[in-house]
Amino acid sequence: MKKIFIILLMTYFAINTYSQNTQNNVSPDSVIVDSHVEFFTYNGPYGDKENIKEPAIKFILTVKNKRIKPIPNLGATNRSEYVNLYINDSLSNPVSLYNGSEAAGDHLIKKNKTDTYTWWVFEKDAYGEVFTVQWQYMNLYSKKIRVNMTNRTIVPVK
Repeated sequence: MKKIFIILLMTYFAINTYSQNTQNNVSPDSVIVDSHVEFFTYNGPYGDKENIKEPAIKFILTVKNKRIKPIPNLGATNRSEYVNLYINDSLSNPVSLYNGSEAAGDHLIKKNKTDTYTWWVFEKDAYGEVFTVQWQYMNLYSKKIRVNMTNRTIVPVK
């Protein structure tokens, strides 16, 4: 009986230790990774120009944590480690995806909290007349979206 108790106790501690050390292995049931695309008009300074108005397109990543333990947020440092952007099913991480200032303090998304990151390009710099966009966060993929620049339509890919 003592042997069984010791084996069960050792198994419990091994599982508990393993689960504490695998915080970055996220279950798809506990984290929601969402993608949106929006057309907009950029209105403001850009480069050496004081003010421009140009059509642009936003690629928006939203992550919601439903886990008990916090997960990495979408700050600049965590984006470089945990976030990827796929265009037409190919990895397409522009350097500017990782730009940004880092706030002091925790860089975590707590339970039932959400973090959002937006990256954008001018329409003239888009990836073609028709292309797909998909985000990846910690090995979890958002839905894939088809963007038609000619018709200015955005449709989820089934």
